Amino acid sequence: MRTAEMIPRRVLFAAAVSVLFVLTALPLAWAQTGEETPAESTARPGPARDAARPDLPDLETAIEKAVEWLVANQHDDGGWGSHHTARPIEVFCSPPGSHKAFRVATSALCVAALEDSPFKTAASRRAASRGIDYLLGAYNVKRMSGLEHYSVWAFGYGLQALGRWLRDHPNDPRKDELRAACDHLVVKLKRYQTLDGGWGYLSLIGLETYQPSDTSMCFTTAAILVGVDRAKQAGIVFPEKLVKRAVKQVVRSETPEGSFVYGEYLKYVPRAGINQPKGSACRTPCCQYAVGLFGHEYSVEAKRKGLQILLVDQIRFQKCGSRRPIPHESWYGISGYFYLFGMAYAGYVLEGMPDEDKTRFSKPLFDAVMYCWQPDGSFWDYPLYSYHKPYGTAFALIALSRLDL
Repeated sequence: MRTAEMIPRRVLFAAAVSVLFVLTALPLAWAQTGEETPAESTARPGPARDAARPDLPDLETAIEKAVEWLVANQHDDGGWGSHHTARPIEVFCSPPGSHKAFRVATSALCVAALEDSPFKTAASRRAASRGIDYLLGAYNVKRMSGLEHYSVWAFGYGLQALGRWLRDHPNDPRKDELRAACDHLVVKLKRYQTLDGGWGYLSLIGLETYQPSDTSMCFTTAAILVGVDRAKQAGIVFPEKLVKRAVKQVVRSETPEGSFVYGEYLKYVPRAGINQPKGSACRTPCCQYAVGLFGHEYSVEAKRKGLQILLVDQIRFQKCGSRRPIPHESWYGISGYFYLFGMAYAGYVLEGMPDEDKTRFSKPLFDAVMYCWQPDGSFWDYPLYSYHKPYGTAFALIALSRLDL
């Protein structure tokens, strides 16, 4: 038997880091049930944290400043974000593959946000086009290992940006390249589709197989389906089976309460905190919106309930999870990076709601997004290398561009 003295220190260190990562990267089945305790009820974010900031700009100014920040912070190669960090602890992300995936996904989001924005300038149009150039040269990312599948984020958001551009710019001289890139991403999605029908970004428990066999995550699958929809609108063909399986995975994740189970691996513990409405609040609009694009339309009442939980009833829990550096450490397993993701898809949902609901929820959504506003015009909800401001600003801009205050 090998003793501790016989095992190289680097191996012990790697094992310790792996255990820490497993305990923090994904919500676990034995995690908090979500029942409120006396300590929780007294430690909720108080009025001082939720108080209105007198320095906040209005909607139009916030959109303009966000666009200007994205233009000013684009890299020379046309992308956004990087692996650089000033923090000693970061999310598990192995170089080079996982960082390439993060950068491509972040850049694609920035292009999509600039295209969504009602405020456009010659500089912002050039930035979006340069972003397309970057994506055409970088979209073909590979998963770093059987453990890390961050590449799926690059595929989903890459399709959303490239497909949208192809749809809206049919005479772009790069149209053949755009179509070829989208066609290749279809192949990638098929290759990385989890056996349960969706897509997941980590395989922590299952076998590290060529076709991922561990677990999908409902919100990852939903975000990718939005990219599939944008590419389909541009004429890109997807295997019918691929799409149907993905839609079924998201629909299957819904609980009787209207929340969505985080991932297939938690389906047998639907009452775990992260699967309850408070823990699912930032995922619910994304899941509802995505499957609605493929024929599984939710009722106005169901979507209204999702927006009410996210933006009004349980917004304090979503705010309290933001900016915390350790994933899922907040109540109900909420991570900081849920926040602006949820607000962006709430914007998509709200865009298709009746006028009375737009009036009802536009101000709460604006206030929720502006919670993450920075004086330089950017937004961020979670410290993530140097990706957090670009992706946060993109998500915020996507939400703000759909408001009418």
